[in-house]
This record gives sequence, structure tokens and C-alpha cells, in this order.
Amino acid sequence: MSRLIDQVGLTDGVGLTDRAGLYKFGTFDPLRLNPYLLFDAATSMIGTLENPTLDLDPANPETLDVITATRASVATRTLPDGSIALAEQDTVRVDYTQGAELTPTKFQLVPHTDFSTAHWAYLNGTVVTTDTTLNPDGATAKKFSAANGVSSSSVRSIISTPTTSNTYTLSWYAKSAGFDESMVRIDAGGATIQGSVNLLTGAVTLQTGSALDSISSEAVSGGWFRISMTFSLSGAGGSIMTRFYPTYSNGYYGDGSSGVYLAQPQLEESTTASSFVENTTGSPKFITGATFGPRVPMILVEPSATNLIPYSEDFSQSAWSKNNVTLSSGFSAPDGSMNASKLEANATDSSLQNTFTVASGTTYSVSFYLKTISGSLETAIGLGSPGFPQNEGEGGRYKNITVTDEWQRFTLTSTADANAATGISFGGFSSFSTGEEVYIWGAQLETGIATSYIPTSGSTAQRAKDDLVISGSAFTDFYNQSEGTFYVESITNRADGQPFILSADNSADSSENNTIVVYYSDTTTTTGFIKTSGSIQAILAIGSRPSAGALSRTSLSYKTNDIEGSVDGGSVASDTSATIPTTINRLSIGTRLTLEDDYKITGHVKRLIFWPYHSDSL
Repeated sequence: MSRLIDQVGLTDGVGLTDRAGLYKFGTFDPLRLNPYLLFDAATSMIGTLENPTLDLDPANPETLDVITATRASVATRTLPDGSIALAEQDTVRVDYTQGAELTPTKFQLVPHTDFSTAHWAYLNGTVVTTDTTLNPDGATAKKFSAANGVSSSSVRSIISTPTTSNTYTLSWYAKSAGFDESMVRIDAGGATIQGSVNLLTGAVTLQTGSALDSISSEAVSGGWFRISMTFSLSGAGGSIMTRFYPTYSNGYYGDGSSGVYLAQPQLEESTTASSFVENTTGSPKFITGATFGPRVPMILVEPSATNLIPYSEDFSQSAWSKNNVTLSSGFSAPDGSMNASKLEANATDSSLQNTFTVASGTTYSVSFYLKTISGSLETAIGLGSPGFPQNEGEGGRYKNITVTDEWQRFTLTSTADANAATGISFGGFSSFSTGEEVYIWGAQLETGIATSYIPTSGSTAQRAKDDLVISGSAFTDFYNQSEGTFYVESITNRADGQPFILSADNSADSSENNTIVVYYSDTTTTTGFIKTSGSIQAILAIGSRPSAGALSRTSLSYKTNDIEGSVDGGSVASDTSATIPTTINRLSIGTRLTLEDDYKITGHVKRLIFWPYHSDSL
């Protein structure tokens, strides 16, 4: 300290000086400071926006302590590692939902990679199976030879494609068998992409295509090249016509012998080619699962629900019909128990089924947790017939699924079109064939859309509804009756009805005569609503209703004659003639004042923030 004082020249009662004693900074006496000028440097630069009076952030569990949670039963939630755990009754359920998808699930879309005539058509040429020296794995290639005098010989296939992406990569191996150059053409979405490759040098040319399309080649040993063509199509989906031409259009004509070796065609949704995956199933084949960001903690709010399946984990019970399957138990399950079972198919269209009775016009959801031992398999889950519409997918009788070696929950929701004794099933509608094995756990059947898992053991079981409220001093500590701004990040899994995001209300007023709410008023609109002394003050269509399962960001700001709201940063809706209720004494989260099941958000709240100011002051 003495050295520091000597260096800066701090002299008691004199001030800061240099070493020569000259006054550079004037007299400084801490005792003369106005005590009201002292401040905390850690917070002095934080503005109004960074200082809300309420910030419910599930990533910081202590911020949820102000919530009074009421749920008259235990329930399940998902932990950060993806496992399923029980949540005690009367607790806020912090549910770790799947993080953002970083890369999509990828499939080998070529159904017959051996160029078999089951899927490929040969035009104006012959095919001779010859070369077995294809690097890197010694696979057998096929030699395509143009007929004598023919310049337009080709092998072609129509390949079905999903509609969820419009960027694809087609890759294949090629080697000269007398022709020095070959061509490939792709037709899809009203566009044609065409490229050629010199099979002596590997030089490639994109002859027809957009600036987003490309073609490249990589030399491998033995004179082989792996060629990749990446293309973006506006409106891709449905099918892609792929044509390989042994001959090239610049004067090469077939002699009945010369041609091109082709092997290992692959089409995938991607910007780059993955390692080749053989496929002779006639359907797309799983390459790799999606990768996701870290799981995200969110508050889970659901209505009550009942699992109508008495044995959700014990598939050895007689209620479960085992059709051409061998069942064994005692395997690791998503909840950390050893209650998962393994099914092995003994024949084509093997299945597991459970019978129940449905009521016409009632919506049901069936769900299973499934994983394979390794790799993937294509199969289906279903709701029975009679009872449900005879079509595939949501709203139908069955849903084709791809089961991978990671635990996933698969669900199907459909509305019964007849009163009938029917069933739920795994397999049966689609191939679950001899020798295929799958782990299964956590079967659930419930009315309405699928909700979190409800375990059963010998009888049906009900999970009570989640009621989450901030009231009393916890409420008055943050709320401003005259003005304020709510901001909520939330997800509803409902596509219809009126799920509520939040409701600031009066607990003694069952008629909701004094309230500020944000809810989904119909299938298209997110609405802000203010009512004072029984009179509607404002109904704002503040934005579009998000699709079920999509994260939405909603804000509502209020003060007398100045109401504003917005969804996902869209245009601001406003009302300039509103009176604000002054008897509000609680905040209901993910529901309305009366806490009814019909108005639950049936989803998640990622963040809820309140500032005691109108947005004009933020």
C-alpha cells in the first residue's frame, strides 16, 4: 500500500498529485462525498429492460419459488439426460424438452442400390455384372453398355422424396469401361439439373442448374470416382427422376460393349454426401438420426388425463396379444428401471395389440416408447378397425415410423368414426418381420392429444391437472395495477380450442369481471383481452396463432387508453380506449382464472417476464 501511495502521490487532506507534488486532479476527501452519490458498480449500468420485477426462468429453478403449484397426484417429467422421472404432487414440473434440431434425420432414399430391375429401368442398353474391385469396400459394380449405334442409353429410376426439405445430394461411384465420359440428369420440382464427369480425369461440369446446384468428384483407387451432385429445388417433394447415361452427348455412340461401371447410388436430404448405406428394402432406409442442441428446461402445464391401458409396462399380461412375436422382459427403460421389454418378430407383420372400446366422435391418442438394439427398422403404430379412419398418418388408423437405437416416444392421434371394440397396436400395419427386434416401454392410450406419460400397473391411472398461481405478497411484490408489460415464450401442443398463456385476474371473481389475459381465441389468432368491472375494455388480435408444438413469443403491454400487443416480433396491435382493472390479485400461468382443463395450455412455458412499466418506457 505504501508503494502504491508513493507512486500516485495520495496525501491525506491534500488530494491526488504527481510525484512532484503538483495538483493534477484537485482535492479529494472521501469524507466530503455526498453519501447519496455512492452506488453499486455491478448494477449501475443495467437499464430498465434488464430489471423486470418478475422473471420466471426454469433454467434458474429458484425463480419459480414464487409459484404456488397444485396438482393432486404425482406426474412424470423429462430430465436433462432425456430420462423420464416422477414429479411429486403439488410441484412445478420443470420438463427438459428436446433442444433445437441441428441436423435432420437422414435416409438413404434410393430403395434398391443394387440397380435391380425392381426399381431401375434400362433403356437402349445392356447390363453386365462384372467389377468386384470397387474401393473402398469391394462392392460389386454393374457395367452399363450402350446398344450399338445408340447415344441415349440410360438407367433411370423415380425416387420418392419427403416434403420437409428441398436440398438433396445424389452420390454414386463411376469408372470408365470404354467410355471416357458419362452424364447424369435429375428432374424434379419442374427443374432439370444435368452434369457430366470425365472418367479419366475426374473433371466435372454442371451443364444445367442454378447457382445453388453443384457437382464434384473424388478419386478413389482402381480408376474409380465418387461423384456428388447437390441441388436445391423450390417445392421439392414427391419424387425425383434420376438418370445415369453411360454415353455422353458429344458424339459417343454405343458399340454394344463399351460403357461405364456404376455402383452405390445414394440420395439423401443433405448438402454433402454421407458414407454409403446399402438398401434393397424397396423403401427409404435410415442413415443417421437427427442431432439436437442441449435439452431446454420449460414449465410443463397440462390438463388431467387418464392412461386407459391397465398395464403400460408389463406386456406379458394377457391383455396384450402377442401375434408372431417372442416377448422377453427385464431391460433398461427410459425411467432408469429394468421394466422395458424386447419383442422379436417371428413372421412378417408381427404385432403387439391391446383391445379397448372407443366412442364415435371422440379423439384418442396412442403412444409407445421404442428403440432398436442397433440400426433402425420401419414399422407402424396404430389404432384399430373398425373404429378409426382407414388411412395412414395423424387422423388415420396407423402411422408408419422409423425406430432407431435411441429411445423415442411415438404417438398417433385420431378421432373415432364409429362406436366399436377395437385396439391399439405396434407393428401389423407395416413390416415388423422375422428376426427384427425392438425394445418397448410406456404404452399409453388417452382421450384428446397425447400428454406426458402416466404409468399404470393393473388398472387405469389418472394424472391430475397442473394449476400454477402467483398470489399474495409474491404477486403484489412484482405487479403494477396501473401499467405493465408481460412477455412470454411458450408452446401449446393444441391445434384448436382456447388454451390460455396467462391470466392476471381476481381470485374471488369467478365471472372474470376483472382480468388481463393472453390466449389463443381460435385456430388462427393469438388474443389479448382486458375486462374491467364486467365490461370488455379491449380485445386485441395481437398475432397469428402458432402451429401446435411451435415456440411462440408473445408480449402484451397495458396502461389506461394504451394497450399494445405483438407475437413473434410482428406488427403491433393497439387499443387507445381501455380502462385498466385495479383489483387484480393473482397470476395464473398456462390457464385461466377458473383453472379448468379445457383452457390449459397443454404445453410448456419457457420464460415469463413482467416489467411494471408500459412498453413505451422500456
